[in-house]
Amino acid sequence: MKKSIISIILILGVFAGFALSQTRKTIVRRGTKITTIKKTTVRKTIPKKTMTTPNSSAVTTESGLTYIVTKNGTGAQLKAGDTIIVNYTGLLTDGTKFDSSLDRGEPFSFPLGAGKVIKGWDEGFQKLKVGDHATLIIPSSIAYGSEGRPPVIPPNATLIFIVEVLGVK
Repeated sequence: MKKSIISIILILGVFAGFALSQTRKTIVRRGTKITTIKKTTVRKTIPKKTMTTPNSSAVTTESGLTYIVTKNGTGAQLKAGDTIIVNYTGLLTDGTKFDSSLDRGEPFSFPLGAGKVIKGWDEGFQKLKVGDHATLIIPSSIAYGSEGRPPVIPPNATLIFIVEVLGVK
């Protein structure tokens, strides 16, 4: 299992060059009020330390989820019951992008711990806080399992999500 995780992290290193750099203005809807977040460059990469050091900042849970905080936020710890607002990009282990809130130009929000998303998200986001940037490596057992989500996500696929926690509603 540990060799598998290290292999995935090394594969991620190869794809870190294609990193996900975008400059855009993000608008977050909070009830009837619309808040404009300062225009920024969002760059998500896997730190070199993570790619080269087996005992890096990568943490693997009992379920097999591995999370790597790539930029520490300063906000509140996320907890079940929070409705959180995130940006994300989903990748297969071969680097194929299958989904991205950034491509749609709109952050994604969901109630954390309510079972509205894959189990790996409900577990992984509870390890993060507002403002964190992280990589979640989610085994198929807590993603889409043996069924996958054809034609985009094959059966038994490990999923990689590069995420940014924007806030809590």
